[in-house]
Amino acid sequence: MKEIKTVGIIGFGVMGAAIGINAAASGFNVIFKELNETLVSSMYDKWVIQSLKNRVEKNKLTQQAMDQITQKIMGTHRYEDLKDCDLIIEAAVENLELKTTIFETLSKICADDAIFVSNTSTFPIESVMKKVPHPDRTAGLHYFFPANVNRLVEVVRQKKTSDDTFDAVRDFAVKNKKIVIPVKDFPGFAINPVFIASYMVLNSFYGNYNVATLDSISKEALGLKYGIMWVQNSSGIGTSFHAATSLYNYLNGTDVGFLKVPEQLKTCFDNGTPWNLNDGQVIEDKTIRQVVIDRLLGAIFAIATHLVEKTIVSATDLEKGIRTSLAWPEGPFAIMNKLGMEQTRKLIVLACYSGLFKMPEKFATDIPEPWGV
Repeated sequence: MKEIKTVGIIGFGVMGAAIGINAAASGFNVIFKELNETLVSSMYDKWVIQSLKNRVEKNKLTQQAMDQITQKIMGTHRYEDLKDCDLIIEAAVENLELKTTIFETLSKICADDAIFVSNTSTFPIESVMKKVPHPDRTAGLHYFFPANVNRLVEVVRQKKTSDDTFDAVRDFAVKNKKIVIPVKDFPGFAINPVFIASYMVLNSFYGNYNVATLDSISKEALGLKYGIMWVQNSSGIGTSFHAATSLYNYLNGTDVGFLKVPEQLKTCFDNGTPWNLNDGQVIEDKTIRQVVIDRLLGAIFAIATHLVEKTIVSATDLEKGIRTSLAWPEGPFAIMNKLGMEQTRKLIVLACYSGLFKMPEKFATDIPEPWGV
C-alpha cells in the first residue's frame, strides 16, 4: 500500500481549503494549486490564515496548533509543483470537461503511482478519470460540507480502482479522523441521491405549500433540527439545482429512475434567490402535511432501496453515512423498520406510481422482511 505524506489539492475554495486544513492538521504536507499567484495569495489568506485566526480567537484552536497547520500548507499556480505529491485531490467546480482536463494534465507531470482522487459530488469517477493512464490508481474521495467539521467521507471505488489504491485512500481518510463508508462508483454515489431526492420532492410542492411549511414538514418527517429547505440555502441554491439536474440526466433513463427537476427549483436558481424561510404561517393541518410526508418518505425509501439492491453501498453503511453526514437522527432503513414494511411498501408504490422512481425489486411483489441494520 502506498504511503501518503504529501497531498496536492486542485482548487482552494471553501471545500478545497477545508480538505487541506483537515489534512494539514492530521500531519500531512499540503500543496494547493490555484489559477494564478494572486489567487494563491488571497485564498491562503482567506481560507487558511483568517479562518484559523477566527478559531483561535474563539478558543477553538491554540496559536501553536495554528502555526503547525499553516507551516504544512503552501500554494502554487503551477501544475509542475505537484509532481512529487503522493495523493492529489481535485476539488474544482462541478464541470466534467474541466475535471477530465485537470487529471489529463496531472498524468503528464506526476509519477505513475501517484494516486488521483476527485471530490466531485455527482459525476461518476470513471468519467472524471477517463483520460488518466493507469486508472487503477484513481478513486473518489467525497467529503461533505464543511469538510473540516463533517466527519463522513465516501471512498468511491470505480471498476478499475486497485485494492492498494482503495486501501491507501481509505487509510488517508481514517488518519484525517473521518468516518469512512466504501461506495461503488455511481452518479452522486450513496448519500447525495437520497438527499437530492428529498429536497426535490419538497421543492415540487412549493406553490401549494409555502417554504416555512415545507421546512417544518421535513423536520417532522425526519426528526431534524434544521429543515431541508434551510439546508439547501446553506449549501447554495446553485449547488442544489446543478446536482439535481446532473442526477436526473444520469438516472432518468435507467432502471432506477429519478425525479424531474422541479420548475420551482429552476425558478429559484434563475432568479438567484434562496428559499424564503419566513414566507408565511406554517400550515398545521395534519392531513395536509401528511400528503407531503408520504411523498417525501416514499421517495427516500425507494432510492435507498435501489442503492442497496445495486450493491452501491450496504444498508448498514448508508444508514451510518446519512446519520453522520446529514445529521438525521435515523437513516431510511431504521425509519422503514419503525414504520413497518407494509406501510413502507405502500409509500414506495405511491412514489413510484407517481413517476418519481422505478419500483425496487425488494418491494415489487410482496411485503419483505425488515431491514437488518
